[in-house]
Amino acid sequence: MKHFLDRPFFRRFPLYVWCSLGAMFVVQMLVYSGTHVFLPYLTAHVLTTSLDDAIPFIPQWVVIYFLAFVTWLVNGVWILSESKPHGYRFACTYMLALLISGAVFLIYPGTMARPAITGSGLFPAWMRFLYWIDSPSNLCPSLHVLISYFCWRGTLGCRKIPTWYKWFSFVFAILVCFSILFVKQHALVDIPAALIVAELSFLLGRLLKPERIPFAIERAFYKKGGKSHESK
Repeated sequence: MKHFLDRPFFRRFPLYVWCSLGAMFVVQMLVYSGTHVFLPYLTAHVLTTSLDDAIPFIPQWVVIYFLAFVTWLVNGVWILSESKPHGYRFACTYMLALLISGAVFLIYPGTMARPAITGSGLFPAWMRFLYWIDSPSNLCPSLHVLISYFCWRGTLGCRKIPTWYKWFSFVFAILVCFSILFVKQHALVDIPAALIVAELSFLLGRLLKPERIPFAIERAFYKKGGKSHESK
């Protein structure tokens, strides 16, 4: 692992960035995959309404859906790199939002019917792949919207991120909201639910200051003889 992180690309960013990003990814996978263990024993609620039925299925929007994964990584590294206090605060707030989302998944599981994919070509193939890897569950709040919103919201306090990219993140987050509807991965209610969970998490983050946890872990590690990694 140490040899892996010694490569030039990874040395461009402080170690705390990669540790924070790794923790965020682990919590995200635990929430998403862990809740699936309990879903077969819970009653799923259909979240779609007549308004959702009126939204057309446009498979081309799967491009935005998949591009979101790239922006999550880019924005995550950039936001975390702003400073160690900012990075720890953002990472902890993000993980808090995921835990709240996981609780909602279990308290009120959602599901929806998805259209049959017909035809051949690139976009139908991508849609079949998407439906194969992701079941119609863990819908509300939409993690796709939640994470994309965090990717924009987190840039607002960053001086190192240019204004044009902050606007790009904002516009892209809006496009993600459209994409989850047009590819029939989520219902309309999943979007405001994601925004509410995100803002609630930012509020709790300001009140609870969860960034004290990774700082405490770092100090404990340093006292035991580990090397302290300061932000650049």
